[in-house]
Amino acid sequence: MPLISWNDTLSVNIWEFDEHHKKIINLLNGLYDAISAKKGSTIVEPVIVELIDYTRYHFAAEEKLMNKYSFPGVSGHEHEHKELIAKVVDFQEQFKAGKAKIDFSLLNFLKTWLTKHIMGTDKKYSSFLKEKGIR
Repeated sequence: MPLISWNDTLSVNIWEFDEHHKKIINLLNGLYDAISAKKGSTIVEPVIVELIDYTRYHFAAEEKLMNKYSFPGVSGHEHEHKELIAKVVDFQEQFKAGKAKIDFSLLNFLKTWLTKHIMGTDKKYSSFLKEKGIR
């Protein structure tokens, strides 16, 4: 059973961003599977790196579109993105230094953050960008 299952309540009704969110969910589910199977850091660490890299790519795409159309909530949205990236990069550094382990508490944090962010913060730009013709 996956950590997160995609469903319509997670849709922001913008195809590109829904596809990005699905990819992030798949990466989190892959991390969940690796941790559940006790695969070890040699498998888990590359998944974390891919998750960070893809999340940065996604955040940049959202921010670019919000800035292009002057979405009024862009600065708060960008701030949430920066905070998450900083937390995950800090965690990654702690992990590499042997001061943290990748476990279910990290996964639960990421799952909660992602679902709240999509269903709260991201949904706020959805209708705004759709009014601008973004599908």
